Amino acid sequence: MLGSMRAKKKNQTLVWIILGLLVLGLIGFGGAGLGGGIIRSVGQVGDEEITTESYGQALNAALSNLSQQFGRNVTAAEAQAFGVQDQVLQGLLTTAALDNENNRLGISIGDQAVRAELLNTSAFQGLDGSFDKASYEFALERANLTPSEYEVILRKQAARAFLQAAIVAGVKTQGTQTQALLAFDRETRDFTWAELTADTLGAPVAAPTDAQIQAQYEATPEAYTAPLTRKITYVWLTPDMLADQVDVDEALIQESYDLQSDRFNKPEQRSLERIIFGSEQEAIEARNLLDAGSATFDTIAADRGLAPGDLDLGEVTRGTISTEAAKLVFDTDATGIVGPVKSSLGPALFRINAILAEDITPYEDARAEILGELAGEAARRLVSELVTDIDDLLAAGDTLEVLATDTDMQLGEISFTADTSDGIAAYENFRTAANQSQKGDFPEIVDLADGGIFSLRVDAVIEPALRPLDTVKDQVIADWKRAETLRLLTAKAEQLKTDIEAGASFGSLVTHPEVAARRSAFIEAIPSSLITRIFETGTGKAIVVAGDTSVFVARLTQVNAFDGSTEQNTALRDAVQKQLDAQLGSDLLAVFANALRDTADVSINQPAINQINTQLTGGYAGGGM
Repeated sequence: MLGSMRAKKKNQTLVWIILGLLVLGLIGFGGAGLGGGIIRSVGQVGDEEITTESYGQALNAALSNLSQQFGRNVTAAEAQAFGVQDQVLQGLLTTAALDNENNRLGISIGDQAVRAELLNTSAFQGLDGSFDKASYEFALERANLTPSEYEVILRKQAARAFLQAAIVAGVKTQGTQTQALLAFDRETRDFTWAELTADTLGAPVAAPTDAQIQAQYEATPEAYTAPLTRKITYVWLTPDMLADQVDVDEALIQESYDLQSDRFNKPEQRSLERIIFGSEQEAIEARNLLDAGSATFDTIAADRGLAPGDLDLGEVTRGTISTEAAKLVFDTDATGIVGPVKSSLGPALFRINAILAEDITPYEDARAEILGELAGEAARRLVSELVTDIDDLLAAGDTLEVLATDTDMQLGEISFTADTSDGIAAYENFRTAANQSQKGDFPEIVDLADGGIFSLRVDAVIEPALRPLDTVKDQVIADWKRAETLRLLTAKAEQLKTDIEAGASFGSLVTHPEVAARRSAFIEAIPSSLITRIFETGTGKAIVVAGDTSVFVARLTQVNAFDGSTEQNTALRDAVQKQLDAQLGSDLLAVFANALRDTADVSINQPAINQINTQLTGGYAGGGM
């Protein structure tokens, strides 16, 4: 609440992926274990051991990634439901199987190759591009690694890369497969459609007879069956109900405002990308190429081996970049490329993608919003403080009615079904508890998402039952009229379909032409099934598709096959071919790794795994960084 931090991803070399996993700050793995022993391994494939540290680090990284996707910390139950622990273990077993095979085959890289990898790792280089021993030692120290341990990691990774390359080298899918996929997916169709509504019939459908009403009622009893219903009495207490009991000190409001300067007093910002050069001459030459139109900012970045993530600085303020760069970047009122200019990392070109003006909210304007937040927090704390006392009252035998009299909780009743979603049933926790509760269950205090609480009692459970005809007669009549309208419209549409295929037009109906529609096309005005049907019919043929209250007629006018000879489609075909080749190689590697695991001696220390899982997912707090 007191601010936000933007994580800036620097797409460094593979070492940062390794070190990112190793600096997660896990405590306790490899220490005292079950029965007072030392847990050092969670499993083994052949002679290759999977350490507790590697499993814990991989699991923590997976949980952190999942939490980022959710936008909140995942629970132990969610991690288990998504199979996170099993996926992490299976991945480590596969890696261990490959390492074990490399050991058996004697595949490794020499000291010179290790040294070359270290010297070429950008994360270990200084501003001049040369190897920086201090950066190297600092990174290893943070990861709690010795140089020899890190060299072992590099050797194993390189050996796995050799083995994987040997497995997938030359693996390619057939070009006919790519062509077949694109011919299917990229085929488009031109068609014309029209909608027949009730107005098309000329006269409204007459009221049904008693016999027709009875027939409709008997033909679709599920439409007139009352759902399972729980008669529920509940008490609840929300922070809003205690708002008049909360007094927020003015000094606290002012202090909260002062602490949130990044929220209420946002300085002028620029959305920037940056390319760093090794020398001023290189930066000048790049600028000359830009000015001459011989290159773009993106092509210069690509030529230097930089990915988009390497360039992005996000939204920066004047004080977060060098003085010289800030003057150039912030003194212009236009987007575009500026520089070269001296930055904190050397000569650079900046691309200004957006200009964000300062956003100042005076205290007087922000006060009401802050007051509401602080009052809400205070009310939530007040509700939380009452939970123990309310629990004690329930345990002592107080009914919900007594609770509503003796506490601030409010009493209510609801006829709850699976479709009820108003009032207190708007809360997911209430719906879950109501669906699971049975008559006679002891009332318990349950939390609500907004900091409130509730307790419920099921007074009666009414099983599904067919409602008497006289109570649903209006609905039955409406259903019959709708069905009869669709029947008459469908008959009219089928006749129109026959006429169209014989060469007639759509007559007086308003027609809508669609050009180059793909199988995945979404056209809001027509049912999705119409697109499917159009791709199942032939040129000149017509189809009839019923909607909820109207009927559609469509005629296919042209089939547009995928043309693989155009420059754009050739590039698309090559890209799809690469994806298929990569997928085939990945599948083949997975089969090979599974075969290695099946033939090697695999052992799993489940107690050790359970202990780590408990530490990381039982009360998981989003990582240990």
